[in-house]
Amino acid sequence: MVCPACFKKIKQVRQPYCFKCGKPLLNERQEYCYDCERRAHIFDRGFSLVEYDAVTSPSIMAIKYKNKREFVEFYSRLSKILYQDILSSQRFDAIIPVPVSRKKRRIRGYNQARIFADGISGWLHVPVKENLLLRKKDTAPLKKLTPEDRRKELLECFSWEKKHYEGERSVLLVDDIYTSGATADACALILKKHGIKKVFLLTIAIGRGI
Repeated sequence: MVCPACFKKIKQVRQPYCFKCGKPLLNERQEYCYDCERRAHIFDRGFSLVEYDAVTSPSIMAIKYKNKREFVEFYSRLSKILYQDILSSQRFDAIIPVPVSRKKRRIRGYNQARIFADGISGWLHVPVKENLLLRKKDTAPLKKLTPEDRRKELLECFSWEKKHYEGERSVLLVDDIYTSGATADACALILKKHGIKKVFLLTIAIGRGI
């Protein structure tokens, strides 16, 4: 789905990567990136497909803001190539897309994380459950906040929908981009608070660790 010349420019996430969040590392002797060494995350483990850079960011922004939903199919196929063995071995009960607010969904017409989750569900053979987590409100611009303020802001954004819970114990949370992990942690905190024991994370793109 991508021409060979462009495909070669994509930096797929390969070992060594952080054992916690999945950021590519510069040193094979490292187990964790700098961020995960100094901050405990609530999700159990994270993986990403590609590095977020000048090559991949245009396609991801086009998915989010230009209705290029067909680009998600490429990333869904790549997720199978990179992580089928690892994720299949976890025996997840559900795939949960990180929710967007009603306002954003009304403007865009879709949740890009849900489309990515559907693609993964097709090869992982695990159902998508979109209604366990809801987003109550949009956040302030997170780039302008400190990491601690960002986490506090996000913790107030998500809510649990008990009526849709069917005893799931292990889930795969999916999103488009991993930055600080604050969004994933906020979602994982709510999920674990209500009975889910294991929360793995899969995102399309991630920054490089140090």
